[in-house]
Amino acid sequence: MATTILTAPNIKCDGCAQTITKALAPLPGVEKVQVHIERKRVTVTYEPGMISVASIKVKLAEAGFPPG
Repeated sequence: MATTILTAPNIKCDGCAQTITKALAPLPGVEKVQVHIERKRVTVTYEPGMISVASIKVKLAEAGFPPG
């Protein structure tokens, strides 16, 4: 397992956190998603052999929260 921390400047509320979690959690290889609203950060624990950070970033952007 690996962990990446992404910054998403548009995170403002619990609704944002739920949207991000719903977008990332089902991805194959994603083990855990934590959204830190105050810090505007998304911490993702994932299996590198199954998904890349680039793919996680694309899905985050598609959900409306492009990483900064």
